[in-house]
Amino acid sequence: MKSARLGVVPEARVPVPERDAPWRVETPQGGTWVREGGTVDSVQWVDLPRGLPHDLAAVERAYFAWVPRLSMGVVRARAVGEGLSLGLAPLHWPIAIRLGSAEEGEGRRARGIEGGLLADPGGEIAFEVYPRAEGQRLAVAVRRLRPRLPRRLYFYAQAPLHERATFAFLRQAVRESARRAEAGDRGGA
Repeated sequence: MKSARLGVVPEARVPVPERDAPWRVETPQGGTWVREGGTVDSVQWVDLPRGLPHDLAAVERAYFAWVPRLSMGVVRARAVGEGLSLGLAPLHWPIAIRLGSAEEGEGRRARGIEGGLLADPGGEIAFEVYPRAEGQRLAVAVRRLRPRLPRRLYFYAQAPLHERATFAFLRQAVRESARRAEAGDRGGA
């Protein structure tokens, strides 16, 4: 799927690719697009034939562990009460994005975006699993984000960084899923 870099997707045609896209085993896919009204969706996913390596809380922890690696240590995630904040090292200030407490549902763990230097309040980041006949589809979805950066700057700076980090994380999820399956085949756990 291609990113709709600067175009606006009418609300009635907002894609749900993480649910409806063709099955492509172990190949991360996704994109970023603008909804009517200016909010942004950025959704990436991967198809896992062997299922998830962990529960969604563990998937979320692993995802936020990727943040310092891909920002060369500049951005770090930190628990703040029941929420999370992504801040600039070493003082964790300013806060790039604040996330609320986790809400869990069937196959879903989400945190509301409460604001920060890079985003106005509104929207969410969600970790979702969609069962498929072939296995499971793991999706990382930022929906209805209200970027503070001007649209062009967002799409040329913040969006590619987010996509790159998420694709790297999803490739790691594929490796972890394969490693756990191999250990299970040998009788390990």
